Amino acid sequence: MSPTTANDPIVELLNRPVSAYWSLSFYPDAREAGGAFVPSVPYRRGGGIKGQAADPARAWVEAARRAKGKLRRYCAANRLNRLGTLTYRGAGCHDQREVRAHVGAFFRNLRTELGGAAFAYAWVPEWHKTDHGLHLHFAVGRFIKRALIEAAWPHGFVHIKVIGDLPVGAGSLGEARKAAGYLSKYVV
Repeated sequence: MSPTTANDPIVELLNRPVSAYWSLSFYPDAREAGGAFVPSVPYRRGGGIKGQAADPARAWVEAARRAKGKLRRYCAANRLNRLGTLTYRGAGCHDQREVRAHVGAFFRNLRTELGGAAFAYAWVPEWHKTDHGLHLHFAVGRFIKRALIEAAWPHGFVHIKVIGDLPVGAGSLGEARKAAGYLSKYVV
């Protein structure tokens, strides 16, 4: 009896060309890299409805994880190390579309006040724990006078600070990573 036969599945598996590899992504400006192993045998996909996740809850979690990673890399690459908060006066704002319009106008006004040149920023909304509606957290990578921020945000109150309390040598990259960590708490 021959140790190998044409129909032996183990032999077929061992004789198949190996096409597995590591897929790597480099983000030099953020000083990060990531990778994933791609196996030679493709994962078996479930037979769900095309365009819909087999497990929507898991898909939601994975989408949030990817968004947090992108936010972290964007903040690090652009050294967004100053955190600000924009709140509404009075009863607040409960309309998400209105908040988006206000924050768009805020950054356009701010850019105009700074001479018209584009600058990097990131922002996320957060619902107040009380019934006050939404407020916004944002990060920028340069000094902006508080008076300019207040003039660009006529809807309420402004708070801004440079990230601090980091180990010696952390620099603007460490500050930006801390700011990104704070902002990404609100990405869900």
